[in-house]
Amino acid sequence: MIPQGRPTLDLADVAKRAGVSLATWRRRHHAAFTAAVRPLPGSERPAIYDAAQVDAHLSGKPVPPLPTEPHPDDLLTDHEAAAVAGVKASTIRADAAEDRMDRGVERHGRRWWTRAAAEARASREPQYKGRTAGSRNKAPRTRPDHRAAEVATELAAATAGDRGPVTAAEVAESYGVSTRTAERIMARARAIQETRTPAE
Repeated sequence: MIPQGRPTLDLADVAKRAGVSLATWRRRHHAAFTAAVRPLPGSERPAIYDAAQVDAHLSGKPVPPLPTEPHPDDLLTDHEAAAVAGVKASTIRADAAEDRMDRGVERHGRRWWTRAAAEARASREPQYKGRTAGSRNKAPRTRPDHRAAEVATELAAATAGDRGPVTAAEVAESYGVSTRTAERIMARARAIQETRTPAE
């Protein structure tokens, strides 16, 4: 989270502010810096830092605390916005891409959303909210297999004596599948045949 109105720096910016190259910063100063200044929450990839905290550390002053009170203009990562909205992070990204919510802002190579936008997403009607965080996917619906229905008809014809026995090899050749797949199709066909009434 980036607290509202706070300038931020990535590691290259920090090194530049200190007047050294990034390589020199990593070699000589980074360990002491990270011990005193923590990355902003949710920003580990890439790590970004509050500019006021960086400046305080570089000048040898105590690092000031970040604001703790939520503000509508706080900037949130997709995961943070999702936690506020009660949906998955992927839902936040998809909604923004499809204009179902605020598109967010780009900063330090990633997209951020205001707390207000996440809260507005949370207030939408349930039928438009999508899958909530932590929920499980429902079992996918099984599409009817036309092959099983067709083979069931052939099985019925074989039972009536109108044709010879239906074999897995025949089914495999007819549909261009393996013998194992053909056996599964036949098993589904037999299940269909058992559910049919004599009138059918």
